[in-house]
This record gives sequence, structure tokens and C-alpha cells, in this order.
Amino acid sequence: MRIILDTDKGRIILPKAFFVNLDKMNKILADGGSDKKWTAEEYVKDQFERALKETMLRAEDRVVK
Repeated sequence: MRIILDTDKGRIILPKAFFVNLDKMNKILADGGSDKKWTAEEYVKDQFERALKETMLRAEDRVVK
């Protein structure tokens, strides 16, 4: 899922589908017996921390893994 980091306005913009997907993830966790429940802030922070460990790319760069 793509998230917009607006450095001009200092905010993160999430697509509408993000919240639907977050609800689905939380339901899967609950159905699996987990007490964990992601908030939008926690999930985005976690994903940004993971992404920052990777090489930063331009949109036209090819990703090879």
C-alpha cells in the first residue's frame, strides 16, 4: 500500500483503503487469539522503520530482491 509523506505540509496521507486493510489485519489477529491491535499510527511507524532500513529508491528504479 502506498502512503504519501508530504514534507511540505509535514503530514502523512493514508488512502481510504488503508483503514479497511487495517481492520482486516486486526480481525485476523483477534481471530488468531492475539491481544495485539494495530492503530494507524503504530502500523505506519512500524512500516516506516522497516522501510528506512532499505535503500531509498526513485519511482523509476527497478527493485531486485
